[in-house]
Amino acid sequence: MRARAVVTFLAAGALALTAGCGTTQDAADDTPLVGVAMPTVEQTRWVADGDNLSAQFRSLGYDVDMQYAEDDAAVQVEQIRAMVDAGADALVIGAVDGTALTGVLAEAHGAGIAVISYDRLIRDSADVDYYASFDNWQVGVLQGTALLRGLGVLDESGAETDRKGPFHIEVFAGSPDDNNATVFYDGAMSVLRPYLDSGVLEVASGQVEREDVAIDGWDNATAEQRMTSLLGPYGGGTKLDGVLAPNDGIAQAVIAATGTLDYVPVVPGQDAEIPAVKSIAAGEQYATVYKDTRQLAEVTVQIVEALLAGGTPEVNDTTTYDNGAKVVPSYLLAPQSVTKDNYTKVLVDSGYYTAQEIG
Repeated sequence: MRARAVVTFLAAGALALTAGCGTTQDAADDTPLVGVAMPTVEQTRWVADGDNLSAQFRSLGYDVDMQYAEDDAAVQVEQIRAMVDAGADALVIGAVDGTALTGVLAEAHGAGIAVISYDRLIRDSADVDYYASFDNWQVGVLQGTALLRGLGVLDESGAETDRKGPFHIEVFAGSPDDNNATVFYDGAMSVLRPYLDSGVLEVASGQVEREDVAIDGWDNATAEQRMTSLLGPYGGGTKLDGVLAPNDGIAQAVIAATGTLDYVPVVPGQDAEIPAVKSIAAGEQYATVYKDTRQLAEVTVQIVEALLAGGTPEVNDTTTYDNGAKVVPSYLLAPQSVTKDNYTKVLVDSGYYTAQEIG
């Protein structure tokens, strides 16, 4: 490994936006250094990702520089640049903006640093070596299917019932600068569009296309405001039967906004965050998509370990993820739908949460 000293990062105006821990060593230390750049601590799933990555890298004896950018793309660029200057051996990046890292990743490539795109695909850069994530299309398929099951259009086996609606829904998507948000949306709409086309599903607002329903920065407050603005038709006669929400934060914001109704629409989410799981247990949020971040961290650590040992990491997809500059070799994990019927078995029995955490 390259000998290096870790440089302390302090960008003007960024101190308050940076969470995490740096590592200080002398220049003769050959312990591998992994820089981990995560987007935010505002979504608890990213905190879990960071904790899992840090613990697993440290268990191998690696040093870890963990930084959170609080959803500021410019701050994340400077955090990554500091990691490059510090002589990091590998970078693991959950991007704030998947299109904003081209320049700094070119610097990393020039320094011989391995770059792993973590969960969110980094776009427009040939300097991304590997991608570790879940099958994001399948995440969307699970969300769309959960919505149809909650409406009774599909039964528990996924077979169509005799319920033909029309059921009134609204559609939300994630941030336009997150490549995953597009894949989630496309996967969900592959399930929902046939029912929209046949009239089983109707959207009173008429807003269905991704550019019309995307929530910048995955911001919960923005999602709640949008949902509130869509409630007009549902104040008299028309029932809001369901809402496609792309993650748990937005699902919870949608449910909060519909509190003026005397019922809770069917709302699926994603990430199995504790507030959402509690809401599912209480019969409010209908479902979530569980992605075991312990497994994702394990796969990512194995990729880094193989690269730093001069080997070739194991992947299971070499065709799907074209980031605009190259097809990035990827390892994809399987997501799982969670409802009131199986949340204890999936989340507690597996050790992901304790019964007390979600009780």
